[in-house]
Amino acid sequence: MRVGIIVTERCQASSLHTTIDLIIAANYAFRSYFASNSPLFEYELIGSKTSTKAYNGSAVSSITPITKYKRPDIVILPGAFESVLTADQARNQLSKLAPVIKVLQKWHSEGTVIASICTGNFIIASSSIAKGRPLTCHWISEKTAHLLYPSEQFVSDKLIIDHGDIVSAGGAMATAQLVLYLVSRFHSRELALATGKLMLVELNFDSQSRFAIFRPNRKHGDGLVLRLQKHIEENYAQDIDLSNFSTNNLIGARQLSRRFKKATGETPLSYLQLYRVEQVKIGLEATSKPVNALIWEVGYEDPTSFRRLFKRLTGITMTEYRNRFSS
Repeated sequence: MRVGIIVTERCQASSLHTTIDLIIAANYAFRSYFASNSPLFEYELIGSKTSTKAYNGSAVSSITPITKYKRPDIVILPGAFESVLTADQARNQLSKLAPVIKVLQKWHSEGTVIASICTGNFIIASSSIAKGRPLTCHWISEKTAHLLYPSEQFVSDKLIIDHGDIVSAGGAMATAQLVLYLVSRFHSRELALATGKLMLVELNFDSQSRFAIFRPNRKHGDGLVLRLQKHIEENYAQDIDLSNFSTNNLIGARQLSRRFKKATGETPLSYLQLYRVEQVKIGLEATSKPVNALIWEVGYEDPTSFRRLFKRLTGITMTEYRNRFSS
């Protein structure tokens, strides 16, 4: 999987180098513990200049011009500049990134996942790919974010927010959590845990953040199926009213189910079940809430039925899962 790491003038060196170090650690863990002969991530530094300086004076070189770089699977935007800059200072820095933003817009439209950290989220907002969806940032830069982007949502109390196509992380020290989250999303929680232990970093994904490890196919090109996927994910605590959805979209329920299965590999019901199980997994890992409370939160009224579903899909009980993976 190819990863392009954006380097900007006045970037946050700690954010940049933590990203690199965690990727290297993930590749090591991938080879050592998963018997792989190739790395999980092939990364490269990319930007508008071949060399630059971080805001702490550190020199960064060996940067590939972004216009010459083949579209990657993932782009990571470390902190683009200090989170304490004023709105005018931030606007001045962002004005220098027009070529980068143009390429990001194109890559995003072609399927690249964009992940950002701290003020890297300002680049996402500048590129207009969030389209009003919430982004997170360092708490001290939230006021500046609202001044620069009044039509965008910035919520500094969230550690990680995942919208599928864009992933947003908080302050610069959230970098390690973002990279571990990407490892978990694009490979497995087991590899993320192994990488975290290797680097002495505890997984600390905020349980209030909107993200799921379930990785459904969204590149099928069927707009109606995408709308149903979004509807399920936004209303997972409720049962699917497929008949009503079908009527509103002028299609038969059976025909819609067939299209959904063809595009995603799942029926609408199995998709909902998988998504609910992933939400409960996150709760088991990141909270101490009672098991039944987690089950009720995702819309199941019968804990026994859900426990059977969970074990069928994971191979272990919910208690065993919490004991094994809770951080």
